[in-house]
Amino acid sequence: MTIIGLPSKGNGGLNESIEKRFGKCESITLVSLKNKNIAAVKTFFIHSNEVVGNMGTNVANLVNNNKASIVIVQYIGSKAFKLLKSQGVKIFQIVKDELIIKECIKLYLQDKLAILEQPNSHLFEE
Repeated sequence: MTIIGLPSKGNGGLNESIEKRFGKCESITLVSLKNKNIAAVKTFFIHSNEVVGNMGTNVANLVNNNKASIVIVQYIGSKAFKLLKSQGVKIFQIVKDELIIKECIKLYLQDKLAILEQPNSHLFEE
């Protein structure tokens, strides 16, 4: 079983949009794959007003605590990136805006995502 973590908007889930910035997500959607099929979906709402310290690091810890081995992001900061990489998590990048979670999973399964080799939050423009 492979578990993929994705920063999501709103309450998360397969039909929610991916959040552009990993450390600014409202929720994390965890998708479990078995034989390239979605076996389970779990979501965790991020209570940002309860977070002490770096939000990206807290989100990365949530991903690690739920045994995700892959993360799909658009933009991620250096602290979260280093923490995930130190735990052996592979980080893939989505480059298209406003994809929903199930579209991101489909791109992953089709091998259409590149591995992110370094943090890229400094490239984010609003």
